[in-house]
Amino acid sequence: MQKEVKTEIIQFFKKTNPGKILDIPCGDGWLKKELQESLWDYYGADLFTNPDIANFKKIDLNKAIPYQSDFYDYVACFEGLEHIENYHLATREFHRILKKEGVLLISTPNILNIKSRKRFFLYGTYYGFPHLINMRGGGGEHLHMNPINLSFLLSFCEKYGFKLNQIHRINIKAKMYRYFIHCIIIKLYCLVKMLFKDNKTKQFMDLLTSFNILLNDSIFVSFKKV
Repeated sequence: MQKEVKTEIIQFFKKTNPGKILDIPCGDGWLKKELQESLWDYYGADLFTNPDIANFKKIDLNKAIPYQSDFYDYVACFEGLEHIENYHLATREFHRILKKEGVLLISTPNILNIKSRKRFFLYGTYYGFPHLINMRGGGGEHLHMNPINLSFLLSFCEKYGFKLNQIHRINIKAKMYRYFIHCIIIKLYCLVKMLFKDNKTKQFMDLLTSFNILLNDSIFVSFKKV
């Protein structure tokens, strides 16, 4: 996980009200260590790790999540969706197990940034998603198989019963500003294309062409169940 993303995640939890949270995939349980344990009811789940924490289950995000409906205040899926076959199923399951007005938090590699777009143009795959040449061995537990387009993620989460809460601002690495002129070109192009579009479309494209999206390797988004 990009350290700038982890910093923003930690800041989010420092400012939000505690509750019952499912951290999936939880890895080594780093999020639990950052939360004030006396205030949070923490549940962890992962397919490939087995951390020594209470309320832990081995769960495959490619299948139904074995928790009852309307159970959690928060579901945190950090760096998980890009590893699974069907993020649509996972997103619908997150909606099911969240309470009304519960919060879904997602971070994932950002294929809309300039660096990733250039790699796709030159090499045919996104940054962080190499060509999968030797798949007979299974690919390993950290295989990036499913690049998540933020545009699609926003639209499908709305379709599945979520409302966008926030696209969280991540500190941009200084070296990424070498792509500044590329951002200006994209912004000007989209400005012209959006001249006669409705306001909802314009606002949507404003989100997708922000410096936060065009210059960061990862995205951190939160949704609320409606």
